[in-house]
This record gives sequence, C-alpha cells and structure tokens, in this order.
Amino acid sequence: MAADRVSRRRPAAPVRRAFWLVVAAIALLAAQTLAAAVLLARFGGAYAAHGPWSVREQEQIDSMHIRLALTVVLSAGMAVLLVGVATAVPRRHIGTRLLVGSAALLTGVVLLLGVVVNPDNALLAYGAAEEAHLYQVLPLWFSVLSSTAVTGVLAALIAAFVLLGRDAAHDYYHYQDPDNAWTGFSDWSASTR
Repeated sequence: MAADRVSRRRPAAPVRRAFWLVVAAIALLAAQTLAAAVLLARFGGAYAAHGPWSVREQEQIDSMHIRLALTVVLSAGMAVLLVGVATAVPRRHIGTRLLVGSAALLTGVVLLLGVVVNPDNALLAYGAAEEAHLYQVLPLWFSVLSSTAVTGVLAALIAAFVLLGRDAAHDYYHYQDPDNAWTGFSDWSASTR
C-alpha cells in the first residue's frame, strides 16, 4: 500500500521529461543571457580598441549596443518566467497544462520578437572590410549562439507541451489523492480550532 501511494505521487514519465525540457530551455536562455551580458560589459573596451569608426559604423554600433542591452533583459526575463514554469510542471493541478502552454506561447512570441531586436540585425555592412571591422565589437559566435538558443528553446517548449498532452500526463494532473486533499472548513467554528 505504501509503495502504491509513493508511485502515485511520483510524476508520470511525460511530466518528468517535460520538466527537464523546460530546464534545458532555461539553460539555453541563461547561456544567451550570460554571453550577451559579457559582450555588453566588454562593449566599451572593444569599441575603444578597434576604432576609429566611420559615421555609418557608429550608427550601427549604437544600435548594436542598445539591442545587446535589450537581449540581456529579454533573455533574463524569459529565463525567470521559465523557472516559474519549471516549478509548476510537477505540481498536480488541473490548470498546470494551461499555465505551461500559455507561458510557452508567451515565451515563443517574445523570443521571436527578440530575433528582430537581436544585435546582429543591426549589422548592415556594405563590404567585407566594414563587416570584419564591426564583427570585432560583436563577434560572429554570438549570432550562432543566439540563433541556437532561440531554436532550442522553441523546440524544447513545443516538445514539453506535446508531452504534457499525453494520456499519462493527463491522468497525472487529474488524479486527486483524497488523503492529501484539503476539504475546506465545514463551518466557521472549525476554522478557529
């Protein structure tokens, strides 16, 4: 009986996999946030070290600086949102799947909007020499990391949402343990005891 009770409380396999997929999405967003924060912290030094800059390059660098700051804020905000989602996934409640789906949709929309404000979109060089000069401030590896993180996060969240739609997850979220359920107060005098 005790083993049966323990097995009922352990999350179903799709729920556990969905949890780890959300954790993987958090790790990808944290990597993007960390990389953007490091580049933002070193931006002034790279700007000074690789100057002088033409007027066209200066406009692009200013735009890259603003977009890099926005990337840090958006990535960190989405990582914090997904931490909340990760803590909600194993919680046995009927509304959990709706919460996870809504947060995944919001994260996906924000990440796709974040692609538009990504710093490498500000890099509009006319020639290879100008492009190489601008890549000294914003390295190419950041574009690869950012694209990989966005794609990975979207894929992980879609996979987690699909896993939460499986029958085992449905049974897990709709199971109510009568021994652990709070029935509420039957009258006002019970609330004062």
